[in-house]
Amino acid sequence: MRNLIMLIFIVCSGLFAGDMSDVKSLISKHWKTQNEKKWQEFVSTLHSGGTMNGDSNGSFWYRQEATVKAVTKNQVASNRFDFTPRYIEVDILEEGKYAVAYYYLVGTYTINGITKSDYRTRVCQVLVKEGKNWKVKSGDFTPLHSGSGIPD
Repeated sequence: MRNLIMLIFIVCSGLFAGDMSDVKSLISKHWKTQNEKKWQEFVSTLHSGGTMNGDSNGSFWYRQEATVKAVTKNQVASNRFDFTPRYIEVDILEEGKYAVAYYYLVGTYTINGITKSDYRTRVCQVLVKEGKNWKVKSGDFTPLHSGSGIPD
């Protein structure tokens, strides 16, 4: 009986660890594909039903479709991104279904002619499992003290 309990514990721990690892990998892919402007791959990290977001410019909540057209709206060719997620923490709310990720996003950007090298933002994202893959469903971005958010 004791061995059975240990086996169940090990298997369950591995499932949660797998979910955590998968969520962290998705977050890294999410920002890497934006940095590289690989918009179709970026969209593949979003929930097919779209996302609800609050940006680091203090914007109101807004819904965004999970399409290349939607994520590139108002983008100009000169826009550049170099964002890196740091210190990613993941809470699995329900195994294989829901998770929340907390992390810091740092880097530089040029957006619509505005360049900043002090982008430092606190991020909270809700992720859901869609089929076999984790997807971003919602994100809230808050600039850190003495860091810049994105322009309006």
